[in-house]
Amino acid sequence: MFKKNGKKAVAYVALLLTLIMCLGTLLEGAIAFADVDTQVANNTSEASETIKDDTTNADVPSADDSKNTASEPSKEDESTGAVEAAKVIQTEDFDMKVSAVSKSFYLNISGEKQVLVSAVLDAKAGYTFSAFDVYDKTANKVIAKNVAKDKSTTITVEDEHQYCVQAEAEGKEVILESKEMYTVNFPEKVTDLKATCAKKDNLIKVTWDKVDGANRYYVYRNTKATRPSKPIKTVTGNSFSERRKGGSYYYWVQAANTTDAAASDFVKSGKVTAGNYLAIPVRNYWFTATAKKRIPIYKSAKSKKVIGYLPKGKTVVIKKKSPKVVPQYGVVKRVYFDDKNLKKKGWVSFRSVKLKNHVAGKSNDWSRSVKENYVNKKKFKSSTNYLIWLSKYTQKVYVFKRANKHSKWVLKKTYRCSSGTFAHPTPTNMNYILVRKQYDRHRVTNKGLRYYYKYLSAFGKKGSSGRGNAFHTVCWREGTHKMLKPVKDKPNTKGCARMFTGEAKWIYKHVPTKTRVVSY
Repeated sequence: MFKKNGKKAVAYVALLLTLIMCLGTLLEGAIAFADVDTQVANNTSEASETIKDDTTNADVPSADDSKNTASEPSKEDESTGAVEAAKVIQTEDFDMKVSAVSKSFYLNISGEKQVLVSAVLDAKAGYTFSAFDVYDKTANKVIAKNVAKDKSTTITVEDEHQYCVQAEAEGKEVILESKEMYTVNFPEKVTDLKATCAKKDNLIKVTWDKVDGANRYYVYRNTKATRPSKPIKTVTGNSFSERRKGGSYYYWVQAANTTDAAASDFVKSGKVTAGNYLAIPVRNYWFTATAKKRIPIYKSAKSKKVIGYLPKGKTVVIKKKSPKVVPQYGVVKRVYFDDKNLKKKGWVSFRSVKLKNHVAGKSNDWSRSVKENYVNKKKFKSSTNYLIWLSKYTQKVYVFKRANKHSKWVLKKTYRCSSGTFAHPTPTNMNYILVRKQYDRHRVTNKGLRYYYKYLSAFGKKGSSGRGNAFHTVCWREGTHKMLKPVKDKPNTKGCARMFTGEAKWIYKHVPTKTRVVSY
């Protein structure tokens, strides 16, 4: 069978060998192609790494560049003809000066938040400039341009914005910028603003809540609803009070921070009306005592028990229990005080203290309308059409007159006087009357000098003899024209009201007896 089919078998074997050779050739081609692709990929990776390294080296600055505070913008190609941008250098030698718009007030007084800005360059910096700009760093814009270096400019600032000054250095391609920025924090406006006045008073009280960050408050007043340009008072607390002579008023309060030269918006109060009358009761005079040396404090006016000591130079207010007078001599022995700061009270020797009286004096008096409203409000009655008010606080005598018992009191005369001293005070009483009149009275001083005074209009309680206190002239030495005891606008008598001759004479001739005298 092999012989029969020998030729066919040989043909099959030859065909098989040919196929094997073809497969070998194809396999070698595939291997060669794979080697070429691998080499291309490797070359591509190496090129990518080279580009990446170049890019990184270009972005990272050198050690010398990191020490330079100047910022340099990108430069264009020289072939394009573009000019290089100047460097911006922040330096402490270039300073921004900020001040208030007004010498007296701070920001926002005119309703706008403004400051004055100027620029100063230290001569040691090595630069010069002719003009500067004001730059708002927060808003990234210039708000004032080309301001001469020796001038200042007004800018409107915003809360919490940062501002600086910039200037182009002459002869150098650099822009100087102040390193320290200016920032202003404006206080909030006041809240709960109230202006009040009691019905039976002319004292206006203005109160408000304190504002964080404010250390001053400007208070404005006007009779109209339009705010004036200047404040009437600057206070550090959260209240203000004043007396007004009647009328209606508006008040404005503005919070300010003097450290930042900043102020808040204005807040207006409601309308408040003040009365034309005095506060009741009327102010009275008082005395203070200053220790001449370290002195003992006694339990009572007569006790010998010492309960403490008053330091030398300490001043205390004498209370109404004083003075205690030794009857047979009319000499004060001890005076009483009650000092809350010292937490002490008691009696001290009159001779060991220096007394001082506190009165309004001739420079401090109420207006005519205030005094008239006061006596009419109090509804003082008199058996005649005259009324006399002896004010120990102002050391004055006010004479009022009315047309009839149904009409109001009108101030007729105002006279200066001297009332009683501490040891011999003029008594306080609302119901005295003029009890008698005497042309003159003659006396002798402790040193034996004879003197006299005239035109006595004695006053006291109804039914009294009138030999106590009186309105009378100054004291004259007997036989001469020398004034012995003048009017001093302060307590200086033994209880009477000493007046100038013509004024005491007017009361003596015109004001009848039984006229009511108010001594207060």
